Amino acid sequence: MSYDILIKSGSVVDGTGKKPEVFDVGVSEDKIADIGHFENADAKIIINAAGKFVTPGFIDITNHSDTHLTLFREPGQESLVMQGITSVIGGNCGASLAPLASMQAIHAIKKWADPSEINCDWSTTKEFLDRIETMQFGVNFGTFAGFGTMRRGVIGDEIRALNTEEQNQIKLLASESLSAGAFGISFGLSYGHERASTTEELIEITRVMQGTKGVAKLHLRSEGTEILAAVNETIRIGREAGVPVHISHLKAIGKKAWELVPKVLELIDNARASGLNIMFDVSPYHTTGSLLYLLLPPWAREGGFAGLFQRIERETEREKMMEELQRMTLHYDKILITSAKIKDSVGRTIKELADEAGLTPEETVINLVRANEGRVNILGRTVSAKNTVLQLQNPNSLLATDGEGYRQEEFKSGNLVHPRSFGALPHFWHRFVMDRELLSPEAAIQKATGGPAVWLGIKNRGVIAKGNFADIVVFDSQLYRDRSTYRNPYRYPAGMEWVVLNGKVAVEQGKHMNARAGRVLRRE
Repeated sequence: MSYDILIKSGSVVDGTGKKPEVFDVGVSEDKIADIGHFENADAKIIINAAGKFVTPGFIDITNHSDTHLTLFREPGQESLVMQGITSVIGGNCGASLAPLASMQAIHAIKKWADPSEINCDWSTTKEFLDRIETMQFGVNFGTFAGFGTMRRGVIGDEIRALNTEEQNQIKLLASESLSAGAFGISFGLSYGHERASTTEELIEITRVMQGTKGVAKLHLRSEGTEILAAVNETIRIGREAGVPVHISHLKAIGKKAWELVPKVLELIDNARASGLNIMFDVSPYHTTGSLLYLLLPPWAREGGFAGLFQRIERETEREKMMEELQRMTLHYDKILITSAKIKDSVGRTIKELADEAGLTPEETVINLVRANEGRVNILGRTVSAKNTVLQLQNPNSLLATDGEGYRQEEFKSGNLVHPRSFGALPHFWHRFVMDRELLSPEAAIQKATGGPAVWLGIKNRGVIAKGNFADIVVFDSQLYRDRSTYRNPYRYPAGMEWVVLNGKVAVEQGKHMNARAGRVLRRE
């Protein structure tokens, strides 16, 4: 027997939840050709995996490389590949790069990136995916159709409920996107334009996915003290629309919301027990990477940035915002500015900036939002580490980075990024699997491989099985850990030795090989 790649004597964790078993894995062209024990086999590349784990390539089910435009600036997506991530799913939180029903549709990403950086020479999701297929990325890429993108494409910057005709236009856009291979519709219900949508409107839009196996993927309307109502809304959408639902990056922000997480998990468990197909994903950190303006109360954000800035200028409403921020009991000494239009604030905490200016932290938050026209990214210790454990141990959870792909050279931009973009998977592994033994290796791997593949209907990936695509990683289970920190995030992890992507070597003995072997993933 002769193969292109032969992985010898590794502990194979196949992605289905089975315990590790020692096998050889033979790869021919882009597929897994055989799994077994091959004493006399030969190969162009032989990888000695004795004492190492051999697993499917990780699937990042909540990724933002597309809408942050790093997919285009950094097509190799090195920070993800070096973690062992071989597939990413974009179009999350209501924002996608297609379909573009009008020029205003692309404005859905302006809170994160400048759309003028890319040449959008597509309008439909089919055209977008066909275009992506020619661009040779370092990861496989699939997408949801963003409700916010479709909504803006139909009604522009208006912030209001949709009429029946407009709903039908969005349903047509969504249906065409599903036919082109989108995995479902994503919603970003905490953002100004989508917050104007009633639950009834969301149910009606979601119904277009009946019978398609498409998933409704929701960034909750509230991740604070109103989180129970937000989860109940998600459950209602799934039940009344008759489609599977998924909560992106489930978390409760602020101490007063932390105590609600056990009840949130109970709601999800009960909904699933009653027949609703519902899942959620978790980023394995007790810090969040977010936009600073999202800390402001929902009423203040109504009408998007235009409405927010008008309210900031009105003294009474500004005072009310500060009062509500005070009630959230935020740790301002732990909220770090990672990127902003005005660079002087980057790398400093809200408390540091407030003390220097002689202002309260609440005043500083509002001033920063206004001065930077809303585009301020933060890291904040706003979630409970205990709750993160509960969520990761829940059988209905999957693992996600909630980050983007970068190169190490990104540090030259002067901005910081959340460590999850360089270390989410190894952080999860060494912290929750190896150090604390909170999950078994096979359960942990399934949450990042076979779990998301089955849930989204990603065919022939996520499991090490004969005939599947050869997306495979080999890592040292004792050494695999993150080295990315909050102040120095641009560091690749330790312990990831080999990454194979569609049969091509993307990481060789810990070195990124710049293999652009990624393909477009389409729902079938």
